Amino acid sequence: MAAAIQKTTAAGSAKIATATQVGVGQASLPITATGVINFAGQTADLTETLPGNQGTGETRFVNGVLYERLPGTLVAQLSGGKPWISLNVTALSGQPGNLQPLIADAPTDPSTILGFLRGAGDQINTIGPEAVDGTPTTHYTILIDLDKAAAGQSTQTQNAVHVLEQQLGTHTVPAQVWLDSDGRLRKISMRETVTGSATTTTSPAGNISFDFTATLSDFGVPADITAPPTNQTTDLTNLLNGNH
Repeated sequence: MAAAIQKTTAAGSAKIATATQVGVGQASLPITATGVINFAGQTADLTETLPGNQGTGETRFVNGVLYERLPGTLVAQLSGGKPWISLNVTALSGQPGNLQPLIADAPTDPSTILGFLRGAGDQINTIGPEAVDGTPTTHYTILIDLDKAAAGQSTQTQNAVHVLEQQLGTHTVPAQVWLDSDGRLRKISMRETVTGSATTTTSPAGNISFDFTATLSDFGVPADITAPPTNQTTDLTNLLNGNH
């Protein structure tokens, strides 16, 4: 599993498709996204389909800054009419809780998804051969130690993992992983449900579930990702830090 990180990033880039679903009681919040990740430049560009008929959005991660293009219904509320908002993830590293509502649907760092593999312990079981989008792979189940996955990573990544641990009420998460014949990650899927007293402060009506799947393909695809024009972007970093 550790070798899969280097073998995947050695390709330089890849297409990515993600599906995230957060359930609170009987309600669910599904978000899907497709785009590209540039592992070499640590950049990403994803187009998301938002829940509740809110339309589509776009997320870019460039030079430690997260950019979000909002649907028209949300632009006036947050960005004063400009199509993009930006968040300096590094500057907000001390405020992980503030970040979560806005960027739960997007990787704040392209290496985050692969970073989960660093937390794989000894509990690795081989399920067997299985195709992912027509590509032959081997399917495994693993138990991810979130603290181990975050160790040695950036401050913002560690904070994000700690927020996730607090929300889930656990330091370990089971996952399913599919690796191709070159040892590269093709798919990762995680699901966790919090029940009982762990949900009383945030969801007294029922359980909280988190379901996430990411699929990689087309390794080496062109991925020249740049930041949006500054005159079309509203920086919300100071606002979320409590400054005006």
